[in-house]
Amino acid sequence: MDTLEGTDALAVLGTVGQLAVHPPPDFVAVCRLLQEMIACESASFNDMALGSGDFRYVIVPESDARLAAELKPAYDRFFHQHPLIVRAESSPLAGALRFCDVPGGDQFTDTDLYREFYEPFGLRYQMVIQLPAPPAVVVGYALNRTEQQGDFSDRDAAMLNALEGHLAMHHRLVTDLERSRAMAVEADRDGWSVVTVRSDGVVERSSSDSLAPGLSQGETVPAGVASLLPTQGEPGRKATSHDVTIGDEHWRCVVHPVPVGPTVLLVRRLAGETSDLTSLIDAGLTYRQAEVALALARTGAGNTRLARSLDMSEGTVKKHLEAVFRVLGVENRTAAAVAVSDLVGASR
Repeated sequence: MDTLEGTDALAVLGTVGQLAVHPPPDFVAVCRLLQEMIACESASFNDMALGSGDFRYVIVPESDARLAAELKPAYDRFFHQHPLIVRAESSPLAGALRFCDVPGGDQFTDTDLYREFYEPFGLRYQMVIQLPAPPAVVVGYALNRTEQQGDFSDRDAAMLNALEGHLAMHHRLVTDLERSRAMAVEADRDGWSVVTVRSDGVVERSSSDSLAPGLSQGETVPAGVASLLPTQGEPGRKATSHDVTIGDEHWRCVVHPVPVGPTVLLVRRLAGETSDLTSLIDAGLTYRQAEVALALARTGAGNTRLARSLDMSEGTVKKHLEAVFRVLGVENRTAAAVAVSDLVGASR
């Protein structure tokens, strides 16, 4: 950032501050921040899996987003003509790049991609910054200008380069948060909640606001749960499953130690489940077979998800289901779920 003038450096620092807020801004908001910092006609965030042709993007202004949706088939056909994408494939993370920085950039207006996609927007110049991504995937931001606005300057490139690491951290944070939300939703479908607990026993985050006392954000976990937390110097410990009593309720608690950071707990209330299991055990199932049967009837999940929620291997789930089919006199999962529901309903 020492190559920037004072006002430009301050502009970069201001943008860095806005990237770091919690919750983080979405990609549309980041595109607008870049537009404010570096004058341009439009800005976009792009996530492109080149091999499969799965190209996802957001673009501002909104009017350009509508036109981009109409012209996207042309982009999908001719993206390989883009000199900046060609450079990104051969030299990833090369910093801010303009057409004038790469081979073939000066002939870009002669390509089908320019005539069928960029020219309808009235765009002539582009500057991009690539972010870390898996092989054959190009992720980054693009700023666009018209002929009248002129090409991006070295000062513009220096400002975008100064943001490269911060944009990468923002992208990683947003994608991790989205992944965590999706996992929490999926866990919640099976009655599980995700709780992260610091070493001092304080809950850092909880996916549910309606848990037992001591399992919500900012609270200290009950002694029965605190005793399950790994202590310092227990590397390599595997996830373990426990049944604990919190207040007057019974809970299943799966403890997932992590090398650095808060311990991850998966917790599920067992209230009402004990009587259901008893009715299935009375029908001839073992305790673990009854657990698998009840989970199948409640969620309809496949073996992978059942194994994850019950903390057992897929092979064990399969064996238990075979036993469930045999004991209940059914031939498939659907019939087993119906039989379990009938048994549980009759016991209430």
